[in-house]
Amino acid sequence: MALENENMQGLVLFSHIHKLGSLSAAAQVLGISRSSVSKQLAALERKIGSRLFNRTTRKIVLTEVGEQVLKEAHKVERALQTIEHISEDSQQIIAGNLNISCASAQGRIHLVPLLAKFLKLHPKVNINLQLEDRFVDMVAENMDISIRIGYLPDSTLIARKIGDLAGILCASPEYLHNAPPLHKPQDLLQHSCLFYRNTKLAMNQWSFIANDKDSSEDSVTVSGPLSINDPGALVSAALEHTGVLLTEKGLLGDTLKNGTLVTVLPDYQLRDSLPIYAVYPEREFIPAKTRALLNFLLAEMPAALRGD
Repeated sequence: MALENENMQGLVLFSHIHKLGSLSAAAQVLGISRSSVSKQLAALERKIGSRLFNRTTRKIVLTEVGEQVLKEAHKVERALQTIEHISEDSQQIIAGNLNISCASAQGRIHLVPLLAKFLKLHPKVNINLQLEDRFVDMVAENMDISIRIGYLPDSTLIARKIGDLAGILCASPEYLHNAPPLHKPQDLLQHSCLFYRNTKLAMNQWSFIANDKDSSEDSVTVSGPLSINDPGALVSAALEHTGVLLTEKGLLGDTLKNGTLVTVLPDYQLRDSLPIYAVYPEREFIPAKTRALLNFLLAEMPAALRGD
């Protein structure tokens, strides 16, 4: 007869009774009343359809059926202990596979160097990093952590902010030489601007704050002949003298240092930075490997984004 899950507890109880030699001793060890032990044992015997113990005033002895059931009860006990150890290990041992997703450009520039450092600290972890410029369904695609940029829609996911991406406005000297004057944000309306666009989002609303005392704000909806869903490709387009680019400073490499790109609108600063989040599915128990990476990114990512 197949036993239902509710009888697992009865089997473990039965094993304790045999091991300790009495219902009273089992009740004391398990922290329940003797009457409760007696009722659970009776329920198990009814389910099996046979007595498990022959009881006298002095001792209890296994029946023939009880001896057979005891073997299976020991298997259940060992399985439950194994499951408990697995659960404890997942909460304590930093090891195993981690699936991570991140936007391509930021993943290459910021995340990969940090993951290399993390793996040196935790050599028993294996990381599978997916660099993709699309929305990743974390649950469906079995992702442990996703690094996401910008403000997040409401969801059942947990988001931890791990830093801010600092934006910078730049263009090539060749483009600026042949383009209209550019002294204030409204002048951008006369320029070819390069901006990120995917199927759901166009990042062409640029807001600035003047550096002078009145801190006036200026917001411009820019346009241009080329929008791309890859930040790295936008930098390449700026290097080809295609237009003015608003991008994250970390993606520019040595282009500002060697003069192939130059900053524009020095009297203004961008109003907003782009927050970057580590996102993970809501769980009651977070595996140690996931928790370790989250704590590592919280500690290391801000400095990496600053270029320290």
